[in-house]
Amino acid sequence: MKGRRIYREVLRVLVCLVFLSLSVSPIRAADPEVEELKRLLQQVMEENRRLAQRVNELERRLEAYEKEAEKGEKPVPAEKTWYQRMNLGLSVAGVVHGVVGADREVLRDEDKGYAATAVDLEAAVEFSEKDRAYLLLEMGSGKNPEDEVESFSGIIDESLSMVPVATDDGEVRISEAWYEHDFLWGTSRLRLRAGKIDITTDFDTNEYANDENEQFISPIFINNIAVEWPDYGFGAMLWFESKKVDLGLGYADANGDWENIFDYPFLIGQITLRFEPWGRPGNYRFYAWYNGEKHAEIKGNDENERGYGVGISLDQELLEGVGFFLRYGWQNDEVYPYDQALSGGFSLSGRFWGRPEDALGLGAGVAFLSNDYEDMLEAEGVNTADEYHLEIFYRFRVNDYLRLTPSLEWTDNPAGYEDRDDFWVFTLRAFFEF
Repeated sequence: MKGRRIYREVLRVLVCLVFLSLSVSPIRAADPEVEELKRLLQQVMEENRRLAQRVNELERRLEAYEKEAEKGEKPVPAEKTWYQRMNLGLSVAGVVHGVVGADREVLRDEDKGYAATAVDLEAAVEFSEKDRAYLLLEMGSGKNPEDEVESFSGIIDESLSMVPVATDDGEVRISEAWYEHDFLWGTSRLRLRAGKIDITTDFDTNEYANDENEQFISPIFINNIAVEWPDYGFGAMLWFESKKVDLGLGYADANGDWENIFDYPFLIGQITLRFEPWGRPGNYRFYAWYNGEKHAEIKGNDENERGYGVGISLDQELLEGVGFFLRYGWQNDEVYPYDQALSGGFSLSGRFWGRPEDALGLGAGVAFLSNDYEDMLEAEGVNTADEYHLEIFYRFRVNDYLRLTPSLEWTDNPAGYEDRDDFWVFTLRAFFEF
């Protein structure tokens, strides 16, 4: 700024000296060339004066802006229009199953095919930096193998098969509709959500085993099967989130029927720890839960038992493009047929063979039968054994919108029956979104 002032003053002095020298020159005053030169010099001086005024105005405005910046005040950005604050999304998932080797006592046709389609329409609105709302509509049509082939681990997640949960085939369901507000403290925040919620969107999550559309398809690898998760319904969750630790509390109507919503609650509390051993990110989640619905004991006459348990969900990047996941759950063995569930596996990025958007996954799980359930079956003359489940999938990215995922599942001792045949499920899944 000082340099511009000095330059301006030097230019003004030089112009004045030239004009003075011409004025006292012995050249005749009537000389046309001298008159023209004087006229040009006068124009230059006038232009220099106008430029000096403009520079002074710009310097004044710049000084005022710098003073406001020192106070920490920022210019207010233009407010976004309503359509700029809204994001819409549409996704379509289609699955085709082939079940092979099922016990004839369970499935009349040992080999059988199934198909289903699910459509999701979501709308998210950002009212401000701290306020947002979300709506998810789901619709589907199809047949779920689990209607006929019983297993604890499951074959396909309900959100893909769209077997009705209080809906008829093809009927639109409002799965989520909630409002959320943030309370900010420096780099941390307190996040409050309330409305119709899916409690599993924030609890028991996992980086490598949580998305039924693009990762594993078996329920045992999507969420902990040793938790009696609530149906979609009224609920709320409160999260304190920081750089290394998250603390969450969740409440939901256990049966999702919107009646007596506080009489039969589902409650859950979780702590999430983030570590970076050997420089690789990892998430370690520990939680405890309670389901207030009335349960009948497997052995005994008490029909007022409650469900409860604890769980762990962790994911850890081992190398760039290689991830490991593990889940474990324990639940009340007096009311549930299996009291423990364990699952784990690996996810491998396609970057190793030149396709970074592809992924290969391998998972293994087991449901450990509870003592009361074993005793009940053995009293009926049934040989029992823990159920084992395996799945392998490959996600192939066709383009920015379409992914194809073939997968293979194997289940041994389905539903704890040792004498039932093990069975295989071959699945081709297509997922389209934009």
